[in-house]
Amino acid sequence: MRELIGFDGTVECRAESGPINLVLRGFERAGPGAPRTAAAALFSAATPPTSDASVPRHLHGASLLELQGAPGEGRYLIRAQELQLELPARSLQLHREAAAELFGAVPPPHVPWRLRVGWTLLLAVLRVPAAARLLLGRGD
Repeated sequence: MRELIGFDGTVECRAESGPINLVLRGFERAGPGAPRTAAAALFSAATPPTSDASVPRHLHGASLLELQGAPGEGRYLIRAQELQLELPARSLQLHREAAAELFGAVPPPHVPWRLRVGWTLLLAVLRVPAAARLLLGRGD
């Protein structure tokens, strides 16, 4: 067994008709001080092992685990305060909000003046064709 995703707080569960027939939506569990990020687990052709096994509309403290088995079997375990349900499915898609990682890669709005001057000088020097060859060590 390996944990695919752990949810923090309340998880909304929706049974739907169509190729994606079960959706778990909530916030992914994060470490202390880390921002909460939205996440969703979308199951395709999920079939509970018994007809009376159903997923409630809301779960608390849910974790989604992948069960080991035959390759391509697609067996998952939903573990929450309300239930523990083994769920075979054709496929699973995990969607995570990427905004935190994306904006973490963007430099801060205030860039130190030394860095600005350095880049400005370097780019100005590289506009001269001979300077680029000298800086790269290609003295043709």
